[in-house]
Amino acid sequence: MNTSPANPEVEAILSSVQKSYKELNQLIDGPLARLDPKKLYKSPAEGEWTIMQNLAHIVEMMPYWANEIEKLVARPGQNFGRTAQDEGRLQAIREHSTDSLAQMRAAFPSSYARLEGVLSGLKDSDLKLIGHHSRFGERSLGWFSEEFVTGHLTNHLEQIKTCLAAIG
Repeated sequence: MNTSPANPEVEAILSSVQKSYKELNQLIDGPLARLDPKKLYKSPAEGEWTIMQNLAHIVEMMPYWANEIEKLVARPGQNFGRTAQDEGRLQAIREHSTDSLAQMRAAFPSSYARLEGVLSGLKDSDLKLIGHHSRFGERSLGWFSEEFVTGHLTNHLEQIKTCLAAIG
């Protein structure tokens, strides 16, 4: 007998994150591993992030958003998230954008596990909780999850692929 999941909306979020993580690992173990390492640090165009900057940001953002989600579930209505100018975000990118691919690959499992662990503990009803973002105002956790987790991961994967095509 086929039963539907108890929390189909959360399951869809988890599935999207798992798919992105799997694709990210395939990129790292495949085309990125075969790439001349110098190209990992090359910007494809003025103002565009390098592959390594994208990877550094993904490693940093997964536990960041896990922590934010956890805090919002514990205390609905609070301030939630950050802007692109957040110093912690920028510092993590600066500090790790020169890491080796092996270092980055080693950092991904714990970063991903933190996000997956928090998402796995959610119920669909949690996605209706409201937080306040400085730029977007009052939004639901479901909206934040799409904007800053699933959509964000997908966008950075696309940026990595675009960068790879441009410099590879």
